[in-house]
Amino acid sequence: MSDTASTRRPNRLIDSRSPYLLQHAYNPVDWYPWCSEALELSRTRGVPIFLSIGYSACHWCHVMEREVFENSQIAQYMNAHFVNIKVDREERPDLDELYMLATQITTGSGGWPMSVWLTPDLKAFYAGTYFPPEDQYGRPGFPSVLSAISAAWHNKRDQVLQQANHIAQSITEHLNRTGNTDMAIDFPGWRAAALEECDKRMDLTWGGFRGAPKFPPHQTLLLWIVLLEQQAAGSMPPATILSSDSAAQIRSWLTLTLDQMAAGGIYDQLAGGFARYSTDEQWLVPHFEKMLYDNAQLALIYTRAGALLNRPDYTHIARETLDFWLRDMTAPDGLFFSSLDADSQGEEGKFYIWDWQEILTAIPDQSDRQLACEYWDFSPEGNWEGHNIARVRADVSQLAARFGTIPELVQRRLRDIKAHLLAIRSARIRPHCDDKILADWNGLMIQALAQAATLMSEPRYYQVADRAASAILAVHRNAAGQLLHVSRLGQADIPAFLEDEACFGLGAWNLAVAAKQFAPQNANAWVQVARQAAQNISDHFYQPLTGRFYISSDRHEQLFVRVPSGSDNAVPSAAAMAMSLMLKTDIATPDTAYAALVARGLAGLAPLIQQYPIAFSSLLSALAEHPQSAFMFATP
Repeated sequence: MSDTASTRRPNRLIDSRSPYLLQHAYNPVDWYPWCSEALELSRTRGVPIFLSIGYSACHWCHVMEREVFENSQIAQYMNAHFVNIKVDREERPDLDELYMLATQITTGSGGWPMSVWLTPDLKAFYAGTYFPPEDQYGRPGFPSVLSAISAAWHNKRDQVLQQANHIAQSITEHLNRTGNTDMAIDFPGWRAAALEECDKRMDLTWGGFRGAPKFPPHQTLLLWIVLLEQQAAGSMPPATILSSDSAAQIRSWLTLTLDQMAAGGIYDQLAGGFARYSTDEQWLVPHFEKMLYDNAQLALIYTRAGALLNRPDYTHIARETLDFWLRDMTAPDGLFFSSLDADSQGEEGKFYIWDWQEILTAIPDQSDRQLACEYWDFSPEGNWEGHNIARVRADVSQLAARFGTIPELVQRRLRDIKAHLLAIRSARIRPHCDDKILADWNGLMIQALAQAATLMSEPRYYQVADRAASAILAVHRNAAGQLLHVSRLGQADIPAFLEDEACFGLGAWNLAVAAKQFAPQNANAWVQVARQAAQNISDHFYQPLTGRFYISSDRHEQLFVRVPSGSDNAVPSAAAMAMSLMLKTDIATPDTAYAALVARGLAGLAPLIQQYPIAFSSLLSALAEHPQSAFMFATP
């Protein structure tokens, strides 16, 4: 094992701004960032590239660093036989998307840390995710994998190159599935297929879709909300009005899922905000990391659901989520940090969980403790590996009846206990914050804040959204005025990706809407920002010959294949957000004719939408929000 970081020489990552790369800056591995020097070195040395992709809040990335990349013997072998490159997936979504596809084709699954071996011409020939430091449980350890790959490179080079070309061809064929077709653009059919798939996959006990780990179905939740909003507004064409039974079913799916998530451990019952996912079906045990993109999307969802369904409790969840990020995860210039680690003091969830002795000490009054235990599911044996994760397990009205009081008094006592527990927890060693700023994720939060300002009549949310968007314009632009993807400590770089232009453009559009209520003099300026983003997408990310929207622009480094945007992931599809922005700006600027461009993009995606409708929920939401446009398209 290597010495402590204070006595070691740093590697090249010490000059990085990414907190994730800086976490590896004192590894004995001779890491390079992704750069021309490293790529050229692979060619001149005639050795493969080992590409490791992860992110700052990733638990298993931390585990592999401690177990593998801190091991001096393993590092020595890596340095001798490979050019080693470390990438922050959040800085380079193009690399992450491309090589995750290679990993999935190679192994049938994916995840982070992503471990990929490349030929000097950047084609993947072997891939995996986490590897342990030694062979165990029938699984090869990292040293065994390294040795086998090095031997194959030297002794079976032709087979390795053949495998690399085969994977590259498979990637190209997979990406070309979204080519132009004669299939009709059929929003009613796509919507019906999506709802049918929801019906098959719904967990009717705990909400969301069946199985574990369980992720919040962000984009599908929003689709349900949009469909109900359009139905309530009477804006859907007659042929596509939902039946009363369908609307009731959608409403039940939505409320069940939102209720169960808000009550679960996936939601931070003390401070607000959502963890990335639950490891179980009941939303109890979260993977404790908190991501900006999750919280921005879920804050918007609870805001709109609260307004649509007249549910003040949903509005409360939205407020707590937004206020958590504004309080704990906001830079001095008003921009929003990326994530909060799952780990603290080397243990996942340590900051959030409670031992029984801690509860006894924190709540000495027996009556208050009994109330807290019944409400938040605290017990001596715990609800997770001997520890307690706060989740709501009792109704306030029922508790009031049991304790012989009124609900208002129970709520007041719970608020006081909650504030006391939060103060105690805040004194613990906090998880690491990834304080880099991403234009796309900030755009999502700006959208959420702007809509919350409008729907809650809350001027302070407009003010912080306006401040953040103004800071993006001030910090995240180069000398030519072009949007940049990432910044840290006020220094920005990397040309904007499609997600950046689309998310920030939609953020500006939502600000323009909110400004009409709070600052009418600013509305037109934000409309112009949204229009410029749409034009940038048309000029630099859209290919008329294929009808595709690409993740990277014509200003980016060109890899062996250009990756188009398609279905949703943890964040909405960049192509869907781009189309939504174009449809919105078409309303304000009819002569841009973006609708025809969107129609061509839809035609290219039509076969995939038909086959995997839920995976395109954000695109269906965009079409549902513009029902007239959706039915006037003519398939090219």
